[in-house]
Formats: sequence, structure tokens, C-alpha cells
Amino acid sequence: MNNAVDISIVIPVKNGEKYLDYLLKAVFSQKVSSEFEVIVVDSGSKDRTIDIITQYPVTLYQINDYEFNHGLTRNFGISKAKGKYIVLMTQDAVPYDSHWLIQLIDAINSDENIAGVYSRQIPSQDVDVLMQLITARSFASEKGKRQSKIRNPAEYARLLPREKYRFCNFDNVSSCIRKEVWEKCPFPKTEFGEDIEWAKTVLERGYQINYEPDSIVYHSHNFSIQNWYRRNRLNSNKLAALFGIYTISNIYKLFAFFLIYTTRDFYYISKNKNRIRGTFTKTGLLPLYSFAGVLGQYRGTLDFKYSKRHQNEDTSSSPQPTFS
Repeated sequence: MNNAVDISIVIPVKNGEKYLDYLLKAVFSQKVSSEFEVIVVDSGSKDRTIDIITQYPVTLYQINDYEFNHGLTRNFGISKAKGKYIVLMTQDAVPYDSHWLIQLIDAINSDENIAGVYSRQIPSQDVDVLMQLITARSFASEKGKRQSKIRNPAEYARLLPREKYRFCNFDNVSSCIRKEVWEKCPFPKTEFGEDIEWAKTVLERGYQINYEPDSIVYHSHNFSIQNWYRRNRLNSNKLAALFGIYTISNIYKLFAFFLIYTTRDFYYISKNKNRIRGTFTKTGLLPLYSFAGVLGQYRGTLDFKYSKRHQNEDTSSSPQPTFS
């Protein structure tokens, strides 16, 4: 590659040996005429991650694990990038085919007002059936193209919380952003959800976000029950803060949604058992996963309300200006 780099692919990693070799092999097999570079930011891997990375022509940066932050670590990687297009990936997102990258680039090139484009996600081939359900429910699993641009601020303001969430959706599992937009709007410092918070910001500044389902990656997690609880707690807190979504705001809703989710998932499995890939090893644990999910959503909402109440208390107790 020469110095005329058009595309920079930035991948934060930690202990990513499970998928990283497949990911990098697929990245360097892309059919694209533009020059690209790959930047990997490792935050303290202790498995074979570094050995895998050194087998490919990538630029590696290493930080301490305690320095990792979803927004700031991506900002660091992007700050080292030469390309005008920044492709962001997670370590477990594997391109589906050799056209994954060009589909992203063509989509963002279609309109200079597009700040970012994100890919469709399909379940990894080795993922458990429960995680297939989780992937299938996300906005990034749908087959139809979407465009988001605020053309009428009054209409945007009237959107219901969940409508606004869908409108602002963006996912850095696999995405492409313009570096010039990032320079004006870098990712926020946050423990979770830097992508959707960034998308909301750039949309409200007049840019456009596109979903490109022809750019596809394999992606899904085999969450433990504890990690599924934690993810739902963080996600619920973020959605409450950004969009005012309080799905499970009391103990009655907690048990109601537990029954709804459990019944829905068992029904889906029974109706689709002939075409669902993967194993059923966790199907018997489905009620526990459902409860962990709704409990996480409940606690995330409480976390937000608690922090907001204390923020208001701090504001009200601060010295007030006097006028003469």
C-alpha cells in the first residue's frame, strides 16, 4: 500500500483470538479498488490476539486495559488514521463476503451529507439459539435499507421515544463514518452506546445516517447470564438518558415482561426449530436469561432515575445568583 489511503479500518480488541483471524482474513480479501489501512488498538490482551495481529499488515497500538473506553479508544484509533473514510469494527464482526467493504463505501459516497453508514448483522454460525434470537430482534438485522435525516425538526421532536430510538440507531459493530464529520463530532466518553449517542448528535446537526443491509457481517455473542444482565442494565440506562425510554419502570412491569419475553421466545423456537442454526444447549435456561434481561432493564432505568435525581439535587443546592 502507498501513502494515498482512502479508507482506514479501526478495530479495538481485547482477548479476541476466537474470531480475529477470520476477521482479518476476510478484511484483506475485500474486493475494493481504494487503498486501505487497518489499525488495531489492543487493550491488554492475554491470549493469542497479538500473535494473530502480527501475521497481517496492520498498525498496532497498545493501551492498558484500564484505559479502554468505548468512545475514547475509538477516538484514539481514528486520530491515527490517514483515510477520509473510517470503518469501525468490533473484534467479533466477520465480513460475510468480499463485498462488505465496498457496500459501505458506495453507500456513504452516495450523498456528501451522509455522516455514517452501518452494516447488517447476521448470527455467527456457531452461536447458541438464544443469541440468534437476540441478533434477530435488533434494528441492525433488518433486510430493508433505511435513511435517517431530520427534515422537519418539529416532527422529529414529536416522535415517540421508541420511534426516535429507531430513527437514531447506529451500530459500530460494523460502520463507516466520514473523518471530517468525526473531527467536528468525536465519539463521547461513555461506558456503553457511543455509536447511537454519536448518531443522535450528528443527526441533530443536520447530517444523515444510512443503514446498508447489503453490507453484512457475522456477529453475535454467547452471553453468560451475568453478562446478559449487565448488558441490559447498561443499555436500559443509555436509552433512558438519550430518549426517555423507561420500558420496565416498576416491579409489576418486570414480572409482566418476564412472562411476555419467555413466552415469546419459546413460541419463536417452536415455530422455527427446523430452520434455526446452532445448538439448543441453553434453551432450558431461557427463563433465566429472560429474567436476567428484564432485571437488567429495570435496574438500568433505576440507575438513570437515581443519577438524575441526584443531579437535580446538586443543582438545586448550588448557590443561586443574586441580582441587585
